[in-house]
Amino acid sequence: MLPFLKYKLLTVFLVCLTFVLGLGQASALTVNQIRFGEHTDKTRMVLDLSETADFRVFVLSDPYRMVIDLPHFDWDVGTVYKPETSGIAAVRQGKLEPGISRIVFDMKKPVSVNSAFLLPKQSGKPDRLVVDFNPVNGDAFRTNKARIHGTLTAGTSKSMQPPTQTHKQPRTASAKTMAPPLKKPPGKKPRGKKPLIVIDAGHGGNDPGAVGKRKTHEKTVVLALAKELKKQLESSGRYRVMLTRDNDTYIRLRNRVNFARTHEADLFISLHADSIQNSKVRGTSIYTLSEKASDAQTAKLAARENRSDLIAGLDLSHEDEDVANILVDLAMRDTMNQSNFFTNRLVDHLKSRGLRILENPHRHAGFAVLKAPDVPSVLIEAGFMSNPKEEELLSSKNHRRKLASAIQDGINAYFDQVRKNERS
Repeated sequence: MLPFLKYKLLTVFLVCLTFVLGLGQASALTVNQIRFGEHTDKTRMVLDLSETADFRVFVLSDPYRMVIDLPHFDWDVGTVYKPETSGIAAVRQGKLEPGISRIVFDMKKPVSVNSAFLLPKQSGKPDRLVVDFNPVNGDAFRTNKARIHGTLTAGTSKSMQPPTQTHKQPRTASAKTMAPPLKKPPGKKPRGKKPLIVIDAGHGGNDPGAVGKRKTHEKTVVLALAKELKKQLESSGRYRVMLTRDNDTYIRLRNRVNFARTHEADLFISLHADSIQNSKVRGTSIYTLSEKASDAQTAKLAARENRSDLIAGLDLSHEDEDVANILVDLAMRDTMNQSNFFTNRLVDHLKSRGLRILENPHRHAGFAVLKAPDVPSVLIEAGFMSNPKEEELLSSKNHRRKLASAIQDGINAYFDQVRKNERS
């Protein structure tokens, strides 16, 4: 019997995505890059921004951290290459409170921020936030700890203020830390409430996705498939169904995840139809989030800088590394188990319907739309637009109807097992 937990640790979000916030709202500010320069008397850190913004920079202790607060931003930094001499052990970021996001630099030793200032775009260089800092001894750290650089103002959140500590707090997980408020206890849906399935048609708007040789757009065929699947699921009378988009519009990846989490979805299905260089390859495959970093995007998920983002903005900036690991691992474990179980049932029904699937059709990757920590999520590659036969099939109503029926069979098998587990 599958280990469907009766209660999850997570509230939502994210969320995030979320990857997140400001539900449905696009962020005007983007952090595009972080780079460092070493000088004899300081380390200079430069953040490339999409535009100028208010900021706050300060340091914290127990453990030592350097913190930058900015208006809510998109994070497009990728890997941060930290020089050994900077003393930075890790970089993470996430939502702090409505309208405010935080970047935390975990430091190997105490530092003092000497200055922080903005440089406007010029000579082909973007707007930049410059922070100069250097290592100091304990006495110097305590002397400069209360100094705040910048003019960013926010709400009354205590986490916005450098804490005044009269003694070192034990680094253990309190009940509040270990159990963020639940969005809903899984398995405790009100009697008669049908499961909610969110179907996400990939791409849209000015993003056509893959384009077939006949100029068929991925965004078009997956939207048609999403609508067919919605129709069949609703006709069964067993489910409530919502689409992340029902027309040719573009939705940011994290907002697709946010949509599912905000509406407390019980299952999230993202539909795609990829294109690859080998035009002979065809068949359906299903992706779930990998527990181990199998690619760069999945590695980012596992990286500590993303963890506060994963658990709905819960501030981990002053939690022990082990506590942060426990929170994320427990939050994701059950969701990933359920996603994997659903995928296995779905593969069985694709086979039984005679639909063509790839060898080893259950695959793992770090797609952004799979990162909701509390909603079982899969990404279905319905076929390859790069294969002429599959482009033709995906453009066919009959084939989409057959594919949707197989997906519905997999969904039925999944929720049948969920109900059995709830009764046990």
